[in-house]
Amino acid sequence: MTTKKLVTLLAAVSIITGLTGCSGSNDNANKPANTAEQTDSSNTPATTTTENEPASTNQPAAEKKNFEISTIQGTWASPLPDPNGNGAKMINEKFSIDLKSQFVPYDEYANKLPVVMAAGDLPDIIGMEGVDANFVKWSKQGAFLPLNDYIDKYDAIKNIPKNVWDAVTVDGKIYAIPNYFPSKYGKKPIIRQDWLNNLGLTMPTTYDELKKVAIAFAKNDPDKNGKNDTLGLGLAKSIVYGAWMGAAWDSGWYNKNESGQLIPGNISEGFKKQVTLLNDLYKEGAISKDWAVTKSADVRKDFFAGKVGIFYEQPYDISETRFKTLKETNPTAELAVIPPFAQEDGQQGFMGLPGYYELHSLNAKLADDPAKIDRILEMINYFMTFIPVDQRNDQNPEYDWQYGGLGKGYNMENGVALGIDGAFSEMPTTYLGIRYWAPVDEDTQPAMVLQDPFTKGFVQSAVDMLKTTKTYLDPVNRIHSDLLYAKVSELDQVVAEHTTKMIVGQESINDWDKMVQEYLNAGGKEIIDDVNRLLDENGIAGEWK
Repeated sequence: MTTKKLVTLLAAVSIITGLTGCSGSNDNANKPANTAEQTDSSNTPATTTTENEPASTNQPAAEKKNFEISTIQGTWASPLPDPNGNGAKMINEKFSIDLKSQFVPYDEYANKLPVVMAAGDLPDIIGMEGVDANFVKWSKQGAFLPLNDYIDKYDAIKNIPKNVWDAVTVDGKIYAIPNYFPSKYGKKPIIRQDWLNNLGLTMPTTYDELKKVAIAFAKNDPDKNGKNDTLGLGLAKSIVYGAWMGAAWDSGWYNKNESGQLIPGNISEGFKKQVTLLNDLYKEGAISKDWAVTKSADVRKDFFAGKVGIFYEQPYDISETRFKTLKETNPTAELAVIPPFAQEDGQQGFMGLPGYYELHSLNAKLADDPAKIDRILEMINYFMTFIPVDQRNDQNPEYDWQYGGLGKGYNMENGVALGIDGAFSEMPTTYLGIRYWAPVDEDTQPAMVLQDPFTKGFVQSAVDMLKTTKTYLDPVNRIHSDLLYAKVSELDQVVAEHTTKMIVGQESINDWDKMVQEYLNAGGKEIIDDVNRLLDENGIAGEWK
């Protein structure tokens, strides 16, 4: 991880430096958090006490029983943090424990964790990137400690929203403590505002207007360099990120079938409209002819090189380097988020993310040691307690301690805490992988920690727009369907193959209903029935916020 990346993670959103994944979105920016890139979070200053925190964290170590506490968690950090680093020693002293940490690179963790679970000798704390079939299976098998009777004792933990608790609840029991991730700051469609201005066009508000703008971006020399070298919209293989302009056209569970059941977005009429647009743009040369074999990273590179007019970016945990590159090579560049289009049902807003990324479960065998459970939850609560962004500096003793101290874990520059490259092992916050839980997404103030004026301006404008934009919370992130876990990846791949062929003209969009029937016949109907049954039984529905 680069120094600049660390700066954003540490200062911007207190994101357990280097240990969590990369930002808030996935292929369509709205799948469950375990597919997201990483992002950060937030807490309250330790000077503001919670019900359990003061007595526990400030009590002299000599008066507290010492516990050995073991952990295993995935990480994106390279090199791996030192299990015996100074940050671990600081935790041991503060909380009267002997911490035994095991870090595993995330690209190995999916294979490593099942082996550990099968062996049976589990650590006290088990980290996971998100809820999946294994999490549900291990919860039902009794591997994890139910936490329902414990969480109300801890102010930061108990304030986690119910929709997020639902994600880690199996058969009525809470089996993990999730890490914060802002639901509204995932990938959003962004556009070259200066290109709109150059061509005398206005911000698109419908798919017809979007089509007109994208074609003009490809054919009318929007950058005024006298060359035919631009594309309207950036698209990568597997239809990343597509052209969703609101919840009704996204891949989440928003639309309903004729029976009134929620259905996956990729077989909805809304998604069909998106695919129809992409087919039109492909025929007009407004998207790359090679999009179906192009990686999203390469499309992003083209956008920030000034070759593409519409793509997707998030206003949170972002690379300032990309934005600086765009501004240096295109001094007149201006960026804006495209507001969501008005839907036929009268709603208008984006699909939200699940509201968490990563989670921590406790070993069920801890049930016989309530004092040890209390110590673990005390530590989690402490690191989760939100510290406002303007208090994350060397003048705040709690923040200073959590990040290893000024000059050791971080330095201050222009009032912003900047992580020192390679200092992961100096920071106590590294070792439990817990992030601050922001009361509301706006409290993360992602623009406040940025240094580059162009990046800062874009992020602030995006945050301002999203503050008054509705977010739809996909209810399927809150239930656990064994059928969905078992079959959805296979079925989604079939849909992706058909829709890719439709976009490039190898299949007719008139065959959409035929594709949907194929999906339903291959197990999709059973999934839809099961998902809707679980939603009804649990009294859960999609909601706007």
